[in-house]
Amino acid sequence: MLLHYLKIAVRIFTRNKLVSMINVFGLSVALTGCLLIGIFIHDELRYDRFHEHADRIYRVTRNFINPDGSVQMHLGHLAPPFGPLLKNDFPDIVESTRIAGGFEALVSPLEKGKPDSYREIENAFFVEPSAFKVFSIKILSGTRQTPLDKPFTLMISDEIAQKYFGTTDVVGREVKFFEKVAEITGTFKAFPPQSHWHPNALVSFKTLDDDAFYGAEKMKNEWENNSFQTYVLVTDDFDPEKTAQQFPAFIDRHMPVRDQAQKPSASTSLFLQPLTSIHLYSHLDSEVETNGDINHVYAMGAIGVFLIVIACFNFINLSTARATERGKEVGLRKVSGAGRRQLIFQYIGESTLTALLAMIIALAALPACLVWLNAFTNKSIVLIDYTNPVHIAVLIGFVLIIGTLAGLYPAFVISSFKPAQILKGQSGSTLKGGGIRRVLVVTQFSLSSIMIIATLIVYQQLDFLNTKELGYKKEQVIAFSFPSEADDRYDAFYNTITQHPAIAEATRSSRIPTVRLLETNYVTRPDLSAEKVIMKNVGVDRHFFGTYNIPIVSGKNFQKETRAGQSFEEGVASGFILNESACKLLGWRPDEAVGKEIVNGGINGTVTGVVKDFHFESLHEPITPIVFITYVKPRLVSVLVSASAMKEGIDHIAKAWKQLGRPDLFKYEFVDDRYSNLYDSEAHQQELFIAFATVAIFIASLGLFGLATFNAVQRSKEVSIRKTLGASVQSILQLLSKEIIILILIANVLAWPVAWYFMQEWLNKFAYHIDMSMLTYVGAGAFTLLVTLITISTQTLRAALTNPATMLRNE
Repeated sequence: MLLHYLKIAVRIFTRNKLVSMINVFGLSVALTGCLLIGIFIHDELRYDRFHEHADRIYRVTRNFINPDGSVQMHLGHLAPPFGPLLKNDFPDIVESTRIAGGFEALVSPLEKGKPDSYREIENAFFVEPSAFKVFSIKILSGTRQTPLDKPFTLMISDEIAQKYFGTTDVVGREVKFFEKVAEITGTFKAFPPQSHWHPNALVSFKTLDDDAFYGAEKMKNEWENNSFQTYVLVTDDFDPEKTAQQFPAFIDRHMPVRDQAQKPSASTSLFLQPLTSIHLYSHLDSEVETNGDINHVYAMGAIGVFLIVIACFNFINLSTARATERGKEVGLRKVSGAGRRQLIFQYIGESTLTALLAMIIALAALPACLVWLNAFTNKSIVLIDYTNPVHIAVLIGFVLIIGTLAGLYPAFVISSFKPAQILKGQSGSTLKGGGIRRVLVVTQFSLSSIMIIATLIVYQQLDFLNTKELGYKKEQVIAFSFPSEADDRYDAFYNTITQHPAIAEATRSSRIPTVRLLETNYVTRPDLSAEKVIMKNVGVDRHFFGTYNIPIVSGKNFQKETRAGQSFEEGVASGFILNESACKLLGWRPDEAVGKEIVNGGINGTVTGVVKDFHFESLHEPITPIVFITYVKPRLVSVLVSASAMKEGIDHIAKAWKQLGRPDLFKYEFVDDRYSNLYDSEAHQQELFIAFATVAIFIASLGLFGLATFNAVQRSKEVSIRKTLGASVQSILQLLSKEIIILILIANVLAWPVAWYFMQEWLNKFAYHIDMSMLTYVGAGAFTLLVTLITISTQTLRAALTNPATMLRNE
């Protein structure tokens, strides 16, 4: 019986090559997209699950609360005292561990007591020995019982050992590390890509007790420097909500009281974050690495569903449109004794065979498409990971489900025909009376239109982000980090580089435009007893505003930097410069603020100037009040280089860098590139929508082409009669196109409010965004209508130009 059904299916395929090709090709394109999306989603969902106790590991995060109760910022890092105290105070916490860094370490192997050439190891972390109990870090060589229990010891990944030493046998080798001698005590297996942090080197946490790095006293009592990722391993019956309720009392018990009017827990809170949720759900103000986004997973999943739905609707439309052609076959089979159940199984079998052929083509195309996916998502997924029996079973199940869903409705429609009526040779238009087909066509093009609108709006928003006036000059500015050990030579470095005609100006600051502002202080007006306000602090020198071409709207620039020691010892700063938002928050106009006294973080000073508001952070964030200060030692250098002599200017800076005695290469970034990188996620979304909107409209058009073909064939006699009676070619074209065009217009009208809602939600994530225009929606509708007309034009023209005698000669 099955062999008989297979033979019939093959005959149907070969007899109706056009329909078969449309169904198989359209479904194969949709399945290829779905497989890619499925692989992406699977990869995103398995982050951090390689740890043995992944479901029992939490990261502790901290937020800061403004006096009005609003959240100022939420960090993924804590102050150093929290970690040990959490383990000590909560019996359900089995172990705690602190991790600091993600820094670039300069390491030079010591050969016969002398340093060899330096190697740059990115993503080096200071870790406590307890990290090996919390995380599943596989030690390949070295001490497994007490790893990193001594200061100035480190372990490197097997990949780094092989890359820099040519062997993984590196235990016992000494290296020069931050001007200190350190020992490599082991190697560990590099973390898989599916991890929210990727250490290349693990440095003993006890090294931080050295005053040159941090200091033992600060490790115990420094509550404001939030630089430590803190994780806890909990018991099996751990209740996170119960523990979180005890955090306020824990904070009040241990943190020093800085304001007698309120408890410490009134200004800061702690939270527990499951390890496996960090990658997709955590977008805090400080993260170890850039995380993914669950909304991208949802969007990809929705697109995958859209593609399959559109392809399945094609199959249903074309199958039901061909129902009258197969009517005599059904009638004869029923007269011969075939039951309805047999017919249903036969047609579902045909659709499943179509799905199987489409899946084979999709699997053949998958390796090439995976290259695009890896480039698009910056992943390194390999197909070998998906060749196990479980995934093969999932593919087979997927084929059966798609085949059944696509073939179920046509099977019931065709098998319900009555032999007596069918054998009379009744037939009609493939669209007339096809209410279900109309709904399916409208749904297909509604989904396609939504994706086209999303593509246009993402493009417009990206263009807005890249062209908006930011209030500072980002072009031709390069930025790099200045070594702290060379701080006393910065003035000489500045003088050297600015002597070159290609260097217009240079400055150093604690933050560079394009980054999040995390340093804050309470600010008060001594002339008022008003409540203190929280403002961002940025340390700069007097060249900052000139380098970035930021206008001073009132007052004057800093005249001379104040050294940190002087300022904090005397408790008086040389002055502050505010932005316009800070003036407004303090109740002043820019011209009123100059000369007024403020207290910033306990430091008294005079407002010497006010600068125009500018977008220091990305346009996701509103402009925030900022106090610019000079009593810090900033490490980030920005240099404005002449556009006509960019190479010469950079080469001159690199030469001055070498004169500092730096063993590492001079590395820099362009600030405009940093700004563009802020919107990588949106750029990827644009590429995603363009790619899959194209696929969706292509699949829908395939189905429309098939329907137009059948419509023209089924109505050929009607067209011939109309032409015989004097109908023009134009009227025939209108006759054949009118209904489809109406359906496409209805599809667009239905798509517009849905697209408007979701795209407005997306735009609301930006503090500054475009206002959607109806022209965008009309343009998307016009595009789908144009595609429709092009798709059906060949078939409608052929029908309209056919000689009536050809069709009516046998009547």
